[in-house]
Amino acid sequence: MKDILDLLEEYIPEDNPRKWAKLNSLLDYRRLHLSLLKAILIELRKMNSNETKG
Repeated sequence: MKDILDLLEEYIPEDNPRKWAKLNSLLDYRRLHLSLLKAILIELRKMNSNETKG
């Protein structure tokens, strides 16, 4: 799975404003949200499993 920070860079690069247009696409925008939510859930699960082990 691709790192979420790398994925975000594809959507919001500082040096290429043309790529900001990707956010205008509802489908791409929703995919980005889903990817962010998935990454957050994965991290929360890791944190939760570490707390239960320790």
